[in-house]
Amino acid sequence: MTASETRSATPAEHVEKVWPEAVRKVPAKGPDGASWRPETFVDDRTLLVTAPAGLDQPTAVYAYGLDDGSRRKIADLPSSADAAGGANGFAVGDGHVVWWTATKDRIAHLWAVPVSGGTAKRVADQSIEEGDGSGIDAVTVADGKIVFSLYVGGVFTVPLEGGAVEPVEGGTGMHLLAWPWIGTPGRGGEPHGTVFARILNVRTGETRSVVTHPGETIRSCGVTICLGSTSNFQTFFRHRDGSSQKTVPSGVSGAVPPTQDRFYVSAYGEKKLEGVGLYDLKTGKSGYLGIKKDAGSQGMGSFILMPSEDSTGRLLSYTLGDDLYLIDLAGIR
Repeated sequence: MTASETRSATPAEHVEKVWPEAVRKVPAKGPDGASWRPETFVDDRTLLVTAPAGLDQPTAVYAYGLDDGSRRKIADLPSSADAAGGANGFAVGDGHVVWWTATKDRIAHLWAVPVSGGTAKRVADQSIEEGDGSGIDAVTVADGKIVFSLYVGGVFTVPLEGGAVEPVEGGTGMHLLAWPWIGTPGRGGEPHGTVFARILNVRTGETRSVVTHPGETIRSCGVTICLGSTSNFQTFFRHRDGSSQKTVPSGVSGAVPPTQDRFYVSAYGEKKLEGVGLYDLKTGKSGYLGIKKDAGSQGMGSFILMPSEDSTGRLLSYTLGDDLYLIDLAGIR
């Protein structure tokens, strides 16, 4: 592969044929006509969705049954006159759904509700620093606590049942990557080079730093794999310890490493932009998503809108016409 290659090879088959065990196609709208926005998995058979989506802020959160298409309301999403935007950062764990909202006077509210349903409870408040327009940059649930980090740095926990917000030991200036891994620098809010160049496992104390060779630029790292480029502009994925390097087209989607340490999304087309594919570093398999340059709202000019990825890196989702495609990357063997 040469440095001039900017797009991946065109997949021979649709993702449904390549990975039938992981791809689902469901209606993009509910019986009431509201669009469903996938947030994350509740379990292997249930998806957490909010509605309505689009320009309207979501007003409720639901459990969507992937086997039978059922939709059960978990809770209404509280709103107030002083709200600044809608609900963000949905996560599921320990039998609860959690998220956060922000107010115009720069306070972030952390919310929780049992997956079984009920009334949302405001668990805690967190002050947002002036200039930190994004507030909280990551949220998860672990060990009976909400774990979150701030866009400007700092990792904190608060019990699901409520209580004091406590800083995580060693988490000053750090960001939540994939619990129990935290790291620095984050994706914004501070001067930085390689995103998550240094990470810490808060349970074991293990630390990892990215290996960079002369002339290279490492853009971003996950727990294991990093995305970077060589001095002659070749893009690669490589383990953060410097091993197992694989060259990929420079047009791979986004500025993040492969999800699940193996999958990436890329535009394809030899002479012109034709579509979007899902590629597996582990097996070499690929499948096209059906997203085309001329697919209405899916493409504008020379650009194609890429599928959305949930915060866990497990779910890819995108809408084509009346269909919502859901790809469970953890379900691919």
